[in-house]
Amino acid sequence: MHWSESLAQKIIERNPNKAEYVCATGISPSGSIHIGNFRDIATSYFVVKALRKLGKNARLMHSWDNFDRLRKIPVNVAAISGTDNPESYIGFPLSDVPNPFPESGFATYAEHFENEFAEALSTFGIQPDYRNQSELYRAGKYTEDILLSLKERGRIFDILDSFRTQDAAEGERENYYPVSIYCPKCKRDTTKITAYNDADSTAKYECKCGHSADFDFKTDFNCKLSWKVDWAMRWRYEGVDFEPGGQDHASPAGSYQTSKIISEQIFGHEPPLFQGYGFIGLKGAAGKMSGFLIGIFPVLLYTP
Repeated sequence: MHWSESLAQKIIERNPNKAEYVCATGISPSGSIHIGNFRDIATSYFVVKALRKLGKNARLMHSWDNFDRLRKIPVNVAAISGTDNPESYIGFPLSDVPNPFPESGFATYAEHFENEFAEALSTFGIQPDYRNQSELYRAGKYTEDILLSLKERGRIFDILDSFRTQDAAEGERENYYPVSIYCPKCKRDTTKITAYNDADSTAKYECKCGHSADFDFKTDFNCKLSWKVDWAMRWRYEGVDFEPGGQDHASPAGSYQTSKIISEQIFGHEPPLFQGYGFIGLKGAAGKMSGFLIGIFPVLLYTP
């Protein structure tokens, strides 16, 4: 039996009467896509095909995690349009960073690299159901889940803290918030919540740029849940049945184990079936591969 068929059977056993099964993947479009990213897509894609072979409706859903912050400038991005200092955009949502390659015709950094990846997938006949996280957050689609996460922030901290080896610092739990606010002045996530009112879901915050203001989580949507909370939240929101992840997520204290508990205890949702996979590397080289572009996929997939 093919591994994908075994996973498909397990998915069906967990929820035998579901009308449609959702197999999810996600990538931050932070640069040119490499072969390791394709491993994530391919894993869910083959499970979708196995589910369909068993007579089930199944959908491949791919999230563009373009509301993530720009963490660093990739080596293949020599300059960001509109500035001589590309590092000045670090901390911006990827969806707000100007396109470093304006000749491609896309307005933003995220759109350029999303299109690069989507075009490569289409050459293999893979057409996922795409989700734009920047649009979903800013449309307020996750507002109720953000409010719940703020209400349960103490419990979330305790879950996260249970996976740490060092003790929490004094006052750390009381000052923990599972959400980052993007500053409307400098556009970065270099903000700190200084006070939160549980009664009306409003906060006071200040940014490293000097800006400070109030934030109403019921009506202001320019904020993002922290990764492990965000992942658990989306499992319930999208009804995800299966999602793979690399060995960093699959480790005993990795993202999946943490998000699994958050999903169960905070969002009251059974987490999806998970399958970890090893990093793709080069013989003789240390660490995971992060520089091979998607253009080499045909060679790797079809070489005997």
